[in-house]
Amino acid sequence: MIQRSSALLGLLAIVACTNTEVIAPPRDPKPVGEEPQPLPEVVKQNPFKLEGELLAEEQLPVLKGPKPSVAEVALPKAPKGVPAAPASCKVFSGRVAKKPLTPVGGGTQNCADPGGALSGLAVALEQTSVDERDAALLELESCKGLEPGLVRALRIEFAPPECGDVLAEPLLSKKPTGLSGSIEHALVGLSLAARLQRTAATPPVLAAPFTKKRVEQFIQKELFPWFNEQAVAVEELSKQGASLSSYGKGVVALAAGWADLRMVDVLRESPIPDEFRTDAEKGAVYYAALDDRLEPRKARGRDAALVGIREMSYQGILVDERTSRTRSLLAKLYGGRRVDGLDVLLSAASKPAASTEAAVVLARKLPTFYAGLLLDPAKAIEPAVFAALTTRGVPTPMRVALKEADAGLAAEVRAAYGHFKLAMGLRYWRSVDFDVAVSLFDKLPEDKRTADDWLAHATALGLRRGPTDVAAIMLQLDAIGPKFGDVRALDWVRDEKKGVPAAGQAAFNAAVIRQIAAPRDADGAYWSALEERYKAAVSLLEEPARNEAFERARAAGATAKVLTK
Repeated sequence: MIQRSSALLGLLAIVACTNTEVIAPPRDPKPVGEEPQPLPEVVKQNPFKLEGELLAEEQLPVLKGPKPSVAEVALPKAPKGVPAAPASCKVFSGRVAKKPLTPVGGGTQNCADPGGALSGLAVALEQTSVDERDAALLELESCKGLEPGLVRALRIEFAPPECGDVLAEPLLSKKPTGLSGSIEHALVGLSLAARLQRTAATPPVLAAPFTKKRVEQFIQKELFPWFNEQAVAVEELSKQGASLSSYGKGVVALAAGWADLRMVDVLRESPIPDEFRTDAEKGAVYYAALDDRLEPRKARGRDAALVGIREMSYQGILVDERTSRTRSLLAKLYGGRRVDGLDVLLSAASKPAASTEAAVVLARKLPTFYAGLLLDPAKAIEPAVFAALTTRGVPTPMRVALKEADAGLAAEVRAAYGHFKLAMGLRYWRSVDFDVAVSLFDKLPEDKRTADDWLAHATALGLRRGPTDVAAIMLQLDAIGPKFGDVRALDWVRDEKKGVPAAGQAAFNAAVIRQIAAPRDADGAYWSALEERYKAAVSLLEEPARNEAFERARAAGATAKVLTK
């Protein structure tokens, strides 16, 4: 029987508590290898046409009429255990406006006029220096043409994340007249997220050597107290954010999930005696016991993270650092759940507009939630504005406007929206995003399509009938069903567009999707066919995608050999 130190066993106990080429219409695809068709009951047909199937539609709110009221909230005091904001935050909280609003376009800026205020905001957001941008935003805080509190929230968004509460507290303690519920909830959420950012971030560290006695003393005198205090603080901050709604709720949930998962990660990487490192059996037993004890907190972090990720997807947010880091930690701690399994898929990058028009600049620079508050939804149908929005996210009001104007959308906007919805699906695993992308491309005239459009359409088709969202991937063992993985449209793009980048990308995407769709009892023939798919992609791709396909082909081949012995 393996003997372990009492300190290490104690650790386990406390954890438990707490190209713009237009291409022709498609023909039937050519099969690769001996891989069975994913839908053998369907007769040969145009792989881009869905017969007898209804595409899901995104459920969007009705924005006409009076806005729903949002309950008033307050920012509670920071619970015990939350580290104080670093001294560097004083640069932002102590900054004073020293000059009048910078004129825009060489003229006098009328800050009281909404149009003039937005022009000033566009100028401020174009500043590349963090300090210069914050100073420019500070000048706009008293601007009558902007909603009270909104610029303060933007300053927090662009400041270091650990400084949010320091910037928000003065405003929330003496709320300005006209502060809306949505901005108030965002400010409180950003404040709580800042405090969560500072928890579980700087664990105590033990330097080598890792003798049994030194590790025991470190765990008992430093790691134990730190863990207990941080666990209580994270739970209290999570409770404080429970009353928030919408974006504010999502921000806190992401931060709480990250903090809990970070604590799990810290304990997994905490030092253990050298004898546990050198004795594989002892190490295996210890880590198995540790993982078992950490599971409750790991589950707390997972569930909070999933709430936050879902809220960000509802908001239409594509690019967000908080979401990215929390999602990455989920992927690390739940390696078999494919949280980031679609990230490797290849697609055309969005092309941001170079226009200096204020609306375009704001669409490109504003975080998605604020773009929905500041920009006229009708601007979404303008190609330049929409292209700028898709680089960060398309907020709910814009998506409503796009849906209402569906029949009259310009081909350029329709294609860009299809690419955006595909990107959202890849990031959040939302099945409805793939269906919406397919619907948008279905309505795009064939003579207006580029190779990238065909690739995106085919990829969306291949990803249909999958899990509802990333939560299903995390929580349901059967989230990937037998109807997922029809890659015939991707096979068509691969075969018809040889010599064009989209052909290699299509070959690679098809292989990845078929790998994700592999049933648990897939035999050697399935993996051999998958190996051939990746090999076909290797011959069509450039680096670094070529090497990724090569390594995947080798891995699939090795699996096939094992299964055919």
